[in-house]
Amino acid sequence: MPAKTIRVFIDTNVWFSSLYGSNNCQTIIDAHRHGMIIAVISARVLDELVKNVENKLPDQLQKLQTLLVSYPPEIAPNPVDIPEKYLSLISLKDLPIFVSAAQANANYFITGNIKDFKRNKQKKIGTITILTPKEAVKVLGLS
Repeated sequence: MPAKTIRVFIDTNVWFSSLYGSNNCQTIIDAHRHGMIIAVISARVLDELVKNVENKLPDQLQKLQTLLVSYPPEIAPNPVDIPEKYLSLISLKDLPIFVSAAQANANYFITGNIKDFKRNKQKKIGTITILTPKEAVKVLGLS
C-alpha cells in the first residue's frame, strides 16, 4: 500500500469517469478517500469537472459534491506563467493544468488523455510520471 505522501494530480476525466462507472478511476478516487494518496487538482480542473457533471451527468452532481466536501482534494492554484520548458511536451490546452500539477509538487499525473502529453519512454515530464488510470492502479499498488 502506498504511503500517504504520494501526491497524485487527478485530471478531470478521471474524476468524471469514476462517476460514470470506470473501475480503475473509481479505485483511484477510493484511494484518495481512504487516505492512501494525496489527491491534487487545480482550480481549473475543479471548474471543468463541475461543469461537465452538470451538463453530462446531472444525476451524479450530488454524489460529486458530497465527495468533494467530505474528502476534499488539495486544490492547486492556476498558474500565472507557463514555463517554456513544457511548451513542446504538452498540448497547449493542457499546459495550465500540468503546470499546476508541477507547482503543487505532484509525483504522478493521472489522465485518460495521455495523447495530450507527449510522453517519452519513461512516461515522465520533469519529475512527474504521467499515467493512465489503469497504469496508476498498478504502479501505485491500488488493486
